[in-house]
Amino acid sequence: MKNIAFLLVCVVAVVGCTTMQKNTIVHLETPLLKSKAMGYFKSSGINPDWNLEISEKSIRFQSNEIEIQTPHVEPIRALDANIKMYRVFLENGEMTISIHQKGCALKPSAEAFSDEVKITITNEKELKEYVGCGNYIADYRLYDLWALEELDGKKVTVANFTKEIPTLEINASTKSFSGYAGCNRISGTLFQERELLRFTSIVSTKMACSSVNLEQAFLKALQSSTQYEIKDNRLYLSNSTKRKIIFRKVN
Repeated sequence: MKNIAFLLVCVVAVVGCTTMQKNTIVHLETPLLKSKAMGYFKSSGINPDWNLEISEKSIRFQSNEIEIQTPHVEPIRALDANIKMYRVFLENGEMTISIHQKGCALKPSAEAFSDEVKITITNEKELKEYVGCGNYIADYRLYDLWALEELDGKKVTVANFTKEIPTLEINASTKSFSGYAGCNRISGTLFQERELLRFTSIVSTKMACSSVNLEQAFLKALQSSTQYEIKDNRLYLSNSTKRKIIFRKVN
């Protein structure tokens, strides 16, 4: 009986190993990165559980069955600007990652994510599909209080506004901002993806403003900005045509 039991254990072990070998496309020696600062996009799913992280250097996918690591590739943008796709060629197949910017939740009443994610992994024998949710990770350097220094290429002073120079307080973790626009208080949400930064859903109070006030020009420049750069304690906002705003960090 002992010999029979021993043989059964061996058979089960061999079968289990064989099944895992068929499902594994790439096996990694190192685990997925855990630090948000090292990846600009992270997503996950359930049934089965899986995780994805995209950084400037690599794309890393992990499930209970499969582990994949490849060099980073630039996404292909669909005609719908809210959808982008990463296409990665593997040794024996390919992986496509579709990121759709719309609300997403892994379960009803669960935490909401900004993007729906669909992953397809194919090889010569099988096709696997994974569906889940993800978020772009905000740049931690944005998390600060910023004061307006230049607007449309010109230095600004208090004289250009009602009481004080406009300021913005950016909360990168909640992807939101609030501040003073030169006459009214404002607040809104952020969309940030790599070098892309947009200020959206801006809400403003309705104070009567002096005619000598650049608030509307400031708000127009803020809404039209799409790209950013941070250096020398300054936040530079621009769009495809020119630099729009320069903020300095408030110590």
